[in-house]
Amino acid sequence: MNRLASAMKTDITVQVRNRLYYIGPAFSVIAAGILALIAPTVELAISIPVAMILLVGGSTLLYVVGLITFEKDEGTLNAVIVSPLRTYEYLLSKVLTLTALATFESVIIISGATLLIFRNTQKLVTFNIVLLLAGIIAIGVIYTLIGIIMMVRYDRLTDALVPVLAVAIPLQLPFLYFLGWLTHSAFLIVPTSAPTLLMVGAFSSLALWEWLYAVGYTIMMITGLSHWAYGAFRTHVILKAG
Repeated sequence: MNRLASAMKTDITVQVRNRLYYIGPAFSVIAAGILALIAPTVELAISIPVAMILLVGGSTLLYVVGLITFEKDEGTLNAVIVSPLRTYEYLLSKVLTLTALATFESVIIISGATLLIFRNTQKLVTFNIVLLLAGIIAIGVIYTLIGIIMMVRYDRLTDALVPVLAVAIPLQLPFLYFLGWLTHSAFLIVPTSAPTLLMVGAFSSLALWEWLYAVGYTIMMITGLSHWAYGAFRTHVILKAG
């Protein structure tokens, strides 16, 4: 626990130095205003989950890409190999701190948007906060793990840009399904669809199969991606270093 706490403290320090805790909230305030503007045309039960998958998920992936690139340039990853910090502790620290940042951004977006909507319409937006946070946290975890899986393979940001974009775009495509623009069930295979549906359930009732899918597939994706991230780190960082 002491090693994990120390790793988390270091990660947060690096994130603050890279101004993520300034950029993220500033971006979130703007996003809240945009969300409040589109709310009259797209109900919040859909617009908030879609905003989470597009905005918060996308920013989390960018943070992972930037931070791991920074650590490689600074030689931090090589230091991790010879330090007492275990691989799972390094990965868990990244997941916890970046998911916390994603959740912080989400709270600003949602609370800001709902306050603006209430001011303009005098209508109070109600939702199940536990389900909404569960979906947001799951989105943050999934994007962080996928970012780690991608970035441990590349030494330079320029080498990773095209592959990261090739992964990021499909991860965000389920927004088409939830907006009702394209309703093919193939979108439900994408890892981000299940936690997005979980967030939809925070605003409206779901069918039994939707609950089973949202919870079960989310757990399955996080478990599978966790094992994949661990294996990718060992293969492309530890074993590669000899």
